[in-house]
Amino acid sequence: MKYNKKSKLKFIKYFKAGNLSISKVAHNKQIPKQTLSRWIKLYEKFGESGLENRKSGRKGKFIDQESERLVIDMMKKMKRSAYRMRIDLRKNGYNLSERQIRKIYKRNRL
Repeated sequence: MKYNKKSKLKFIKYFKAGNLSISKVAHNKQIPKQTLSRWIKLYEKFGESGLENRKSGRKGKFIDQESERLVIDMMKKMKRSAYRMRIDLRKNGYNLSERQIRKIYKRNRL
């Protein structure tokens, strides 16, 4: 089960306010004690921002503006699939994946 930042903070404050152990607080609030312990460590290290739910999965790769401008200009001159565009860009020394090129196409409605 996912808990939002507000709920996590409430559990941590409940633990800090009383003289109860992590195990007892976790049992009372019906959450795993390892989870509560991790939240407390994150809170102590990073504050409230450490309790925010992070997006899982791979992080997106940054595409610099020069590369994006080049893809847009090339696409306007000659219509190319993402695959052909990648090949043409590699010949010119640019290393963009088809996925990155498709993202540029989508972002610029090409």
